[in-house]
This record gives sequence, C-alpha cells and structure tokens, in this order.
Amino acid sequence: MSALFLLVATLVSLRSRDGVASLLLIVGVAASGWRLRLLYRGQARCGAAVLSRDDAVKLERRFGASYLVFAALFGCFAARALMIPIPSLHLSVAILVVGYAAGAVATTALRPLIAGGSVLVAVLPPVLVLASGAEPDHAVAPLCLVALLTGGLRSLAKRHLAQERQSATSSAVAALARRDHLPGLMNRFALAEAIANSDRIGAAEGSYALHYLDLDGFKQINDQLGHAVGDALLCAVGERLTASARRGDAVARLGGDEFVVIQNGASSTSAVTDRAHEIVQRLSTPYQINGQAVSVGASIGSSRPSSRAGDMNFLLEEADTALRRHKRARAACASSVRRHRLSARA
Repeated sequence: MSALFLLVATLVSLRSRDGVASLLLIVGVAASGWRLRLLYRGQARCGAAVLSRDDAVKLERRFGASYLVFAALFGCFAARALMIPIPSLHLSVAILVVGYAAGAVATTALRPLIAGGSVLVAVLPPVLVLASGAEPDHAVAPLCLVALLTGGLRSLAKRHLAQERQSATSSAVAALARRDHLPGLMNRFALAEAIANSDRIGAAEGSYALHYLDLDGFKQINDQLGHAVGDALLCAVGERLTASARRGDAVARLGGDEFVVIQNGASSTSAVTDRAHEIVQRLSTPYQINGQAVSVGASIGSSRPSSRAGDMNFLLEEADTALRRHKRARAACASSVRRHRLSARA
C-alpha cells in the first residue's frame, strides 16, 4: 500500500501541479516510512525474544498512532485528488481508496480500534467530496463507498470476535496442558518452563532451591481405602503445598505421589533446610478425607541454593538424590532399631 500510494500520489502531483497534493504526498510518505520502521523493528525484537509485555504495549501504541496518522493523510489526499478536475486520475484514486480499506481490514483485524479508525478516517473524506458533487449521478459513488465501508467494518467485527474465541480456546488448552489433572498444580512440562524462566519463579530475590518429595505410606492408603481416597489425599496435599507457598514459589506434581516445590529467595543452606522441615511438618498433619482421618508422612530431598535458572534435569537429579539418600538413611536407622530390639528381647 505504501508503494501504491507513492505511485498514485506522484502521478496526481505531476499531472495536477497541485501544491496541497504534493505536500500530502511528502508527509504521507514520511508517515508511511515511520509506520514501516516501527513494524519491522517490532518484528525483529519479537523474533529475538527481547520484547517484554510493557515494551509490546508501547510499541503497539506507537504503531497504532502511525497507522492512524497515515490513514488520515491518505484520506485527505484522496479527497484532494477527487477535487482536482482531471477525471482520468479519479479512477486510480478510487481504486486506491477501496484497496486501502480492504487491506486495513485484512491486516489489522486483530486490533479493531486501529483497523476501524484507520478505515473511517481514510474513506470518509473522499466520500464527503463525492457526495458534495452537483451531478445526481455522482451520488452513486459515495453510496457504494459507504456500503463497502459498512460491510468492511462488519467483517472486521466478525473476524475479531472469531479470533478472540479462538485465542480463548487456545489459551485454555495451553493452560490445561500445563496443569496436573488431580490437584491442579503445574505438571512436569510447566515445571520445566518455570525453572528455565527465572522471571516466572521470582529469582530476582537472589536464589532459589528445589524440594523433591513423596508421601510415605501412600500405596498402603490406596490399597486399603481405595483410589478415590488416594486421589482426594493427593488433592489435599496439593492444597497444603499451595497454601504454604510464598511469593515467587512454584508447586508441581510430577506424577503419583511425587511433588516438587521451588523455593524462591533461598538465601542459604539453612533457609533451604528450614523450609524442607516446614513442608514435612505441614504435610504430616492428619487429613480429613470423606469423613475419616487419614495420616501420611512425607520424605523430602532438597537441592542446593542456586542463583540462576538451571537445567530441570540437573536440579531434579540433585534433589532426587538427596531424597533417596534420606530414605536410605532412615531405612538403615529403622533396621538398626529393629535389630537392637530383637537383640534386647533375645
């Protein structure tokens, strides 16, 4: 459209020698260049993944302003060109106006304020000029443009509504793909994203740690009380972990009775140890499931504090190793106690 505007506007200026048309040509080309510069710079920053949400909002506002400015200049030029008494130029200008309106609706439909506003300020000026003509036959042209404008705006509204519904559906599906089906916590995929993106886990406070835990005696509860009670217990555990989460923390279920807690602001090893003890104490309090008291323990292993977003597998392996080491030590202690008791009885 920028190239076509330059071509038609140059033709009108050369044929008519009209100063106003020439001025609108120069300013319109400058506005179009501003718009294209914003567009390509924004695309480059998006492609490089260096565009924050706030930057994107600012960029869109600047782009919308440039789009509307060019549309206003375009509409003024089209109106001025139709006022020049050279009929051979009017056909090119009319085609350009219709093409601009169609292009604006097609390319900026996801932003109805930009699309609708630009179409209105681009089409209404030439419509008013055509409607002011003395010849009765000239009334047909503005009626046609108004009809096309109305149809274009209606199409714009429908397309925007359809896109909103599609975006809402896509967002819902994406959210479900990142949530565990039982307690509604993050799943393994969402956990990988959270660890890879330090902003999402609030690592700005300095460092974080990862706690890997599972439930002691969960299999016996499933076998004795049924899977419905086991599922309800998992949901209750998830609720307790979520309720105890602090600002910037993240809670995930990896499957079965395995959970992960990302502790934000883990400034020292002692802070990690204290948090692990707090989690175990909270989860070890009896639960009320379907009117009956259910008790379950928790084993936990923790990674060292980290000041950067690390690899999920490395962090999970470190925490899982600590968990298995803790369970082996506890099993060895229990075995030693049993042997001691047997020896005492003997």
